[in-house]
Amino acid sequence: MDIAKALKALSEPHSREEKMITIIERSAQLAGLSYSRAYEIIYRRARRIEPAEIARISEALDRKNQRDARHELQELQVRIARLEQYFIQTDENFHSEDISKLGEVLRSLERGLSRPG
Repeated sequence: MDIAKALKALSEPHSREEKMITIIERSAQLAGLSYSRAYEIIYRRARRIEPAEIARISEALDRKNQRDARHELQELQVRIARLEQYFIQTDENFHSEDISKLGEVLRSLERGLSRPG
């Protein structure tokens, strides 16, 4: 794992206008590091990165990825519900059974994401 890229990824997504200082501050806070230490790691100036620092960055990135996955799943659920309502109102040949099967799949995915692991 490229620890500098992993640390910087903690602050994503970020806009083009966002200053690097803000990105580093957010990454440092999420990883439980000081600003100066995060700066050294992101710009590859750190002579040595302690195993505890690697673990903190890795755990923070795992938490971020888990949050992002849950958020994406929620967005999909909302989108499917909107589409279902649209087709119920506009398409007499629409079969909501197909959509309810998709809903079952999404709920099983949600249960999988909510399990600790």
